[in-house]
Amino acid sequence: MLKDMLIWTSQLRLMTVGVICVVFQFLEQIECGPEERSTEGSLVWQLETERWRRMTTSGDLKTSVGDAYHPHFYEKGALKNVTAQLGQTVYLHCVVRNLGDRTVSWIRRRDFHVLTVGETTYTAEERFEAVHMSHGDDWVLKIRLAELADQGDYECQVNTHPLMSYFVHLTVLVPEAGILGERDLLVSSGSYINLTCIIRQSPSPPVFVFWYHNDRMINYDSSRGKITLQKASEDTAMSTLYIKNAKASDSGNYTCGPSNAGATSVLVHVVNGQKPAAMQHDADSTSATDNFTRSTQFFISLACTLFVIQWSS
Repeated sequence: MLKDMLIWTSQLRLMTVGVICVVFQFLEQIECGPEERSTEGSLVWQLETERWRRMTTSGDLKTSVGDAYHPHFYEKGALKNVTAQLGQTVYLHCVVRNLGDRTVSWIRRRDFHVLTVGETTYTAEERFEAVHMSHGDDWVLKIRLAELADQGDYECQVNTHPLMSYFVHLTVLVPEAGILGERDLLVSSGSYINLTCIIRQSPSPPVFVFWYHNDRMINYDSSRGKITLQKASEDTAMSTLYIKNAKASDSGNYTCGPSNAGATSVLVHVVNGQKPAAMQHDADSTSATDNFTRSTQFFISLACTLFVIQWSS
């Protein structure tokens, strides 16, 4: 019993000493100045060290411990190369952490024109606009109706000393349309017409593709065919025109007109039965006749030349 009391008394003394030490350390933090509170070995110093260690090893920050309290670019998941389509709206992003009282500006490197400073737009071109959510870290340069001239590098700049810069390259694509195959197509009567229009350099597919037979739009002529539009790859769209049971009246010019690219055309000839083969045969015969005529003219010319030489001698 006496032994247990001695052990309990010893533990109580240790607890009392511990409480007193914590109280004194707390009072020390209150009494000392701001510079002394973070002295090596103090409780605040230990807490700050642990907090910084966690911040710098979490992967959220890119470089040193100093970035925790200084402006720095947050590049995780950021796009340094942006591709847009002619006429689209483009957003260039620049994420700055711990900006403080600093200012973010967007500069067009082609002519070093300052486009935005903070949330203010500094250009007469109304297509450019500064976009920033209150208390957010993302400073966005918005470009409406992108033009070919907008291609190039853009600098997101923070007015630190020295200046901090983050660059984004913008590429503007111009969609181009083309119909696969020859410009002149021969189709047998009773078969089908199948035309495929490819729209390249088109990250966003066209809103619509109008097909024309001569000067008449035929998108809604569904009695003998159909028209489809789909995305073929990341920057390519494809539209097909299918007409069954082709007849002579289907002959003519067919035009593919995407909403985002220039129109392209082919000429279709619907002929009876074996006419395509006959036309090919006629073409071969005409070619052979031309070759024979040229050969005959050559030999006649050669004979005349030899006769002149012999007569002169």
